[in-house]
Amino acid sequence: MLVNRELYDPIERTREMKKTEFTKYIRIRDQAAAEGRQTDPNVVGRIMVDFFESHKDVPEEKLAKLWRIVDPKVAKNPGLAQFIVDKNATHSQYFFPWLKSVYTSPSEALEMSYGAGRGLSGEWVYRTDEADPIEDFVRNVPTLVYNRERQLFVADLVTTIQKKGSPYEPTKVVDLGAGRMAWARYHGFQFQPKSQTIYAFDKDPNINPALLFPQSLDAIGLNYHLGDMRSAFTQPECKEADLIMLGGVASYYPMDVFRSAVIMPVYGFLKPGGVFFFDLQLQCPQYEWTVKLFDWPVMELEDSAEAAIAKVEAMRRELWKSGLKFGADYKVDTYNEMASAVMITFTKIL
Repeated sequence: MLVNRELYDPIERTREMKKTEFTKYIRIRDQAAAEGRQTDPNVVGRIMVDFFESHKDVPEEKLAKLWRIVDPKVAKNPGLAQFIVDKNATHSQYFFPWLKSVYTSPSEALEMSYGAGRGLSGEWVYRTDEADPIEDFVRNVPTLVYNRERQLFVADLVTTIQKKGSPYEPTKVVDLGAGRMAWARYHGFQFQPKSQTIYAFDKDPNINPALLFPQSLDAIGLNYHLGDMRSAFTQPECKEADLIMLGGVASYYPMDVFRSAVIMPVYGFLKPGGVFFFDLQLQCPQYEWTVKLFDWPVMELEDSAEAAIAKVEAMRRELWKSGLKFGADYKVDTYNEMASAVMITFTKIL
């Protein structure tokens, strides 16, 4: 695939994180869980006091409201408590609001990949302070680094498809798990409504599509629907798509369910030569850490990139036998020491 060099690449890290930076906290959490033990109440108390003492410029009622959400998570998980202590996270303007967003709005939580999120007063910021303790987390945690790589990959896909369109025959893109469309907002992507129409779907009720872009959605050729992917498959205007995307979702499905619930409908909605993008996350310390410290939803993780590719290839061969023919390309994420995911593009063949 040709890369569109005009797309901005903000994937740079300030350092490479090692496996031990994750396994340390996984061990603390697992040992406590095995012993039926929660966080030492004295540790929780010190975290609370340090949090309130560090942010006297913020109204106390705002801090208290946030602490009521974070407190039970810290109290039950010694691994999370130790991470907060080690990283001085109580001093951060953004870490506890980010932690809250993990529980309430995954699409908002992923914005932290770019240093965007809410401060302690509830205001939205688009660049965390470089002196903030969370900055190392934003730049270097492999799950956030991979999210940036995936978004750039998708922005490139959409731009490549866009260049095939014209005012007489615009291309059509359908984003089934659009979230806050980071790929269109952070990587230099340029909407071209005369040559491309984009249909986006996401079920997160915290998303306000009108606030995502400075222009009106009609002016940039974007149709955003608050609904899950099943609602997309009821929309006739999404048929004959040039590109359908589903980033960060496939790993929540067993492969046989993904095949019937997603791949088969997608085949019917793609035009010949159309492309379907999805990705599979891999079993690695950074995902185990994300789930066990931050209660991120559990995924169906493959043990290696080779295992993930083999499983997809087996599914693709079965689809081929039933008359649903796809070509496939695979790319393992390249910015992390430990592979996090495989990005997959299926091309519809008649």
